[in-house]
Amino acid sequence: MSDTDTRDERLAQVLDRAVRDVHPSPTPERAIRRGDARRAARLGVSVATVSVFVAGVLWAATVVGSDERQPADLSALASFSAPEAPWAFEYPSAWSVRTASRAAPDLVTNVLRTTVANAPIPEDAAYGPNSSANASSLFGDGGAVVLIERFWTHAMPLGGEDRAPGRFADDAQNPGWTFRERARCEGTLCFHVIEWLGPAASSEERAAMAEVADSVRLGDVDRWTETDGVFTTLHDEDDLFIVTFPAEWVVSEVPINDRVCSPFEILALATYPLRPGGEAVMDAQLPSHAVEDLGPDDILIWLNENGSACGDTRTSGGPSGFPRRPDRLEPSSICGDFDRLCPEPGGREHVPGIRSWWMAFRDGGRSFYVFVGMGEDAFADPARAQQAWDVLDSLRFLPR
Repeated sequence: MSDTDTRDERLAQVLDRAVRDVHPSPTPERAIRRGDARRAARLGVSVATVSVFVAGVLWAATVVGSDERQPADLSALASFSAPEAPWAFEYPSAWSVRTASRAAPDLVTNVLRTTVANAPIPEDAAYGPNSSANASSLFGDGGAVVLIERFWTHAMPLGGEDRAPGRFADDAQNPGWTFRERARCEGTLCFHVIEWLGPAASSEERAAMAEVADSVRLGDVDRWTETDGVFTTLHDEDDLFIVTFPAEWVVSEVPINDRVCSPFEILALATYPLRPGGEAVMDAQLPSHAVEDLGPDDILIWLNENGSACGDTRTSGGPSGFPRRPDRLEPSSICGDFDRLCPEPGGREHVPGIRSWWMAFRDGGRSFYVFVGMGEDAFADPARAQQAWDVLDSLRFLPR
């Protein structure tokens, strides 16, 4: 980043609009499951991060020097981890933290933001680099502020690359203030971390701000959601996929098939609460309880990955031998030599009493089996039936 403000003007405008009426919200929600090894690894990373944080602050304060302001109290550190945000970080315990979101179906871009500052954080206020004139007055000239932000729409593309912070640039709207920005991508999540600095901030506060920004990472969460109240996007950080569905649909937080580990279930989603267990109702081991509870207007989607979850490790079977995922998923069945999907508009009698489809495809270097079932009323309503295929089309996978 250059010494002058090169921040994209359109992003600045979006940020200004997005945070103007920010209110605290309970989303995204997190559902913890599986991944004991992942949690143990992240715990080790957290301990190491705290140690590096302390050493880094002391080193940076020594390098930068001192000024007349009272130094920040870094005698105690706190760790941020909260159900309303998927990220985690370390920060001086005397500093303030606030998380807020703005998400609605009429917004082009939804926003989730956590603010960390060495001053009280205002509610319901627009602030940030280049957001509005005099926004920095909310924190005073000695402000040291870190903004962790996610701009999102449903079914966003996955992947992305980290972007290291550049040099500090002048804040065009707030004279004397400077900022720098970095991008962080981990698992299914990409977000921005912005350091925003007042002209009178002490050297120790400057160093602490930088270390807070350096410590931000994906939190110890396996599943989390984003919602605007009409549609919800589920992020699965263990099985590395996202899926978007109507907000009133229900995701099972435990496998509904509790007997088979190869292939293994990674998603069970329906218009009704799913009851795990029961007997197999077809060769694919679809459990009977989920079918018994499916009503005339209900839809069930059951997604399994080719591979093995037997034991503590989940491994992919790879894409070999599976049909290519089509550009649009629609009522289909496997045909030929298991090498393609053919149209199946009526739904076969895989399961007595309901319309159903059983298909397979490869994507992201992995391979999957999908069961779609629906009651007769849902099948007879084209808009209702189309919801199932729109949900499947929203699936995005990362390589395992």
